[in-house]
Amino acid sequence: MAHKLNINDQVYEIPERLTISQYQTLLSFDWQDPKWYPMIISQLTSAPIELLSKAPTDALSLGMSLVIAAMNQRTECKMMDLSNITFGQFIDLDVWFSLGLDKHLTEIAEELCPDAYWADEVMSCVDRFAEFRIFTYRQYKVLFGITDPELDQAIEEGATPPERMQVARSWYKVIVSLASDNLLQIDSVTSEPLKKTLNFMAYQKERVLEAEEKQRQQRRKYDLQRHR
Repeated sequence: MAHKLNINDQVYEIPERLTISQYQTLLSFDWQDPKWYPMIISQLTSAPIELLSKAPTDALSLGMSLVIAAMNQRTECKMMDLSNITFGQFIDLDVWFSLGLDKHLTEIAEELCPDAYWADEVMSCVDRFAEFRIFTYRQYKVLFGITDPELDQAIEEGATPPERMQVARSWYKVIVSLASDNLLQIDSVTSEPLKKTLNFMAYQKERVLEAEEKQRQQRRKYDLQRHR
């Protein structure tokens, strides 16, 4: 069932449910600037932008409230089992999230919930993966060099954690390193379970940190002896 919007005695319909394509298109607009409201509504109703630009403010406000209601809708649906996610799948999703839903919602949907058609179904899965993603970075914050305050800020702002997470997103370098610079081993690396791979990476970093600490202690000991 669609909502009806009357503008200058012309009735237009705003759908209650959005398709993935419609949702992704709407995300590309600047929602903070009212000048885009006519174009946003036009995307869903096919109403002429010229007509909407001259529409009364209350009609545009009603139209935007209906669009926002449709975008905020969530419906549970079957999605990927995150407990069995592979390293490669996590990387793909992480990169797409970082680049923006407005550019990669379709790819994210195909990975998370390939059977979903409606955006409210996909966004339910997106919300669950977003929580899983933050949880993963928090669980391995030492590995990624991210602090809890940075993650808390990301959650509050609904954004990707700050620029220090750029290192975590340099996934290709990580994959190549784990594959020992062997092209033929890359698929093998990305098909490994996520948790198994991150545990291995965390262990490697722990060894590096221990070696660096040992070197610092040796230098400190040497400096003390030299200044006696």
